[in-house]
Amino acid sequence: MIPVILIDEDIKKWIEEDIPYWDVTTSLLPEGKAEGKIYSKQEGTVAGLFVVKRIFELLGAEFVSLVDEGKEVEKKTPIAAVKGDIHSLLQAERVALNILGRMSGIATQTSKMLKIAKEGNPNLRICGTRKVVPGLSKYDKYAIIMGGGDTHRFNLSDMILLKENHLIAFQSITEAITTAKQKTSFSKKIEVEVQNEGQAIEAAKAGADIIMLDNFSPEQANQTISKIADINSRILFELSGNITLENLSKYALKGVDLISSGSLTHSVKNFDVTMLIE
Repeated sequence: MIPVILIDEDIKKWIEEDIPYWDVTTSLLPEGKAEGKIYSKQEGTVAGLFVVKRIFELLGAEFVSLVDEGKEVEKKTPIAAVKGDIHSLLQAERVALNILGRMSGIATQTSKMLKIAKEGNPNLRICGTRKVVPGLSKYDKYAIIMGGGDTHRFNLSDMILLKENHLIAFQSITEAITTAKQKTSFSKKIEVEVQNEGQAIEAAKAGADIIMLDNFSPEQANQTISKIADINSRILFELSGNITLENLSKYALKGVDLISSGSLTHSVKNFDVTMLIE
């Protein structure tokens, strides 16, 4: 769970952006207590309720979750109940629904991809990427977890990932991996992004922990994985590059450990939710 102090700091910025001075519309309303519910307007996986709870609480309202985080819901499901001064409820509404819709959208897409992946390869993990909105990365990553996915790297401090633009600074992939082993803590895994079978074999022989087959066709990936299995059976294989819900089943191959998809976070389809005062 994300520490509350970090959530509160973010929420204050979101509220300040939405209400820089005062809410000119809500200020027209008389004070008075009100109750309402947040409903799903589609089926999918809910994520972000703990953030939404803090939004309402910081604005002086009460919030009670009616479903659990990561729960799959049907259309028109009551997700949460809110209570408090009508001003507080209406000022929290849009910010709360925005973050809930984004996080639930990511969780829903992750869950859909995971189900397809498991049909072809029960051991396959669906991973996010660093293609997230700055400032929202921890919420995007949490949503991936709620959808059953793997976060991959949270940031550049997590793991060595030698991509094409890093490798160009070295004479070879072997030199890059050797340098990484010499200069980096034993606690950091080394992953190498490769563009062809030859690079993959070189990375395997040089001692990479993970090999990312970037933009390989399913046929190319299958062939490369088979060859490298004889070199080092402990290497993890990640497939990446334009893998979406529509073509995922073709990539859910035996021997593939990870599939990473930037579409989980860079092309979020908002989960449709609404709040109704009752």
